[in-house]
Amino acid sequence: MKAQQQKVSATTNRTVWRLDSSHSSVEFTVKKLFFLTVTGRITDLEGTIVLDENSIDGSSANSTLRVKSIDTGNKQRDAQLKASSFFDVAKYPEIEFESSEVGPGRDRDMLSISGVLTIKDISKEIQLDVTEVDRSKAPGGGEVIYYVAMTNLNRYDFGVSGWRGLIGGTVKVVINVQANREGIED
Repeated sequence: MKAQQQKVSATTNRTVWRLDSSHSSVEFTVKKLFFLTVTGRITDLEGTIVLDENSIDGSSANSTLRVKSIDTGNKQRDAQLKASSFFDVAKYPEIEFESSEVGPGRDRDMLSISGVLTIKDISKEIQLDVTEVDRSKAPGGGEVIYYVAMTNLNRYDFGVSGWRGLIGGTVKVVINVQANREGIED
């Protein structure tokens, strides 16, 4: 009976959170011509966080980004990024991330998330440095969590190779997440 109670207790401490796409974004910067910086964002995303309240290593995260929502503030550049030499949105409309390990980060408010990022059917293991920003009640009464995650990616590793030499290979990525609690994992 005690083992069964422990199992129920562990299960009820894994909460499920849904990304709020209207308050979440993926932002990126990349060097252009060695001294200019191009910034942009992907705004059409969805994802789920399963948070183990007892042991962070029992947590997980996944997300899907729709590349057609890329926005650099320049429609011509956005069209070029959607073309085959960059993201090839017609053939590869989504970017996927699936965590493989969640653990403590460098500081008490930080997490380290390893996982597989897939861009253009090329999958690579990446590391996200995640800061827990806040956990609070929304005006409507629901519980909300906020995270900021950062990583650097080599775009060539994922077949995003257009304009080599004019645009840098390292892309700095900042992910701003607001997620709403959906309930307890079954």
